[in-house]
Amino acid sequence: MKSGEVARLIQERYPGTDVRVPRERRVMVYIPSGLLIEMLAFLKDQGVTHISTITAVDRIKENIFELLYHLSWENNEISVRIEIPRETPVVPTVTAVLPGALTYEREIQDMFGIRVDHIPNPEKLLLPDNWPLGEYPLRKDYVVK
Repeated sequence: MKSGEVARLIQERYPGTDVRVPRERRVMVYIPSGLLIEMLAFLKDQGVTHISTITAVDRIKENIFELLYHLSWENNEISVRIEIPRETPVVPTVTAVLPGALTYEREIQDMFGIRVDHIPNPEKLLLPDNWPLGEYPLRKDYVVK
């Protein structure tokens, strides 16, 4: 399936959704965070094979975190983008839809302090057990000591 067809399929199912095709084989989907699990389930039902990674971006000046869920579908890379507030950085786990997301969810918890609700394994992944609470090394306001 070509990237333009993927974009049309998403727009047909979710009219008004901001879907962009910046180049062939790349599709960017911008959605409200409350639609995340539904959108990922829809894409999986259409044939998405796996999640490649979850990228988090600290947009401190705007007081938000941006999360991008990168998916593979045939020859396309689909990035589903959401924004969440820095004051209450919480997202639902997507592991019921995409079990391979667990490692990436644990990483964003460690490195950004974004809480993943109902994550199957909330233990630290990258940081040592004695890492100070409330310190997240990939936040832009983190100070190296």
